[in-house]
Amino acid sequence: MLFIKKNYNSRGDTIVEVLIALGILSFAMAVSYSVTNSSIASLNAARTSSRASSELQRQIEIVRTTDTILTDFCVDRTGTIQTYSANTCNYTGIDIKISKTGDIYTATAKWELGGKQYSADMIYEK
Repeated sequence: MLFIKKNYNSRGDTIVEVLIALGILSFAMAVSYSVTNSSIASLNAARTSSRASSELQRQIEIVRTTDTILTDFCVDRTGTIQTYSANTCNYTGIDIKISKTGDIYTATAKWELGGKQYSADMIYEK
């Protein structure tokens, strides 16, 4: 017959030790979540800024090859110059406006991301 001897002197983890370990683990997970969230927000801001810069560059390139008498305008997706309005000059959340003063064109992009307002400008002189 096989007898199993129990050792009653062995000590397991107490509830306090388990709670401390869970607290440390929770803190580490919260910090990881915060860093990840911040990184994602920065990535989205950089991606949108890049799209805005590309759109400004595209519009300035079209302005370079055309002449317009409009003072506030934008270029639509087909390359047609349009009078500025928030409805016709919004490109996937980026509001583009080109202002003409003499021979100087100022292209401005404005967008909102995460409750913050961002903008980028590009100037071209003919």
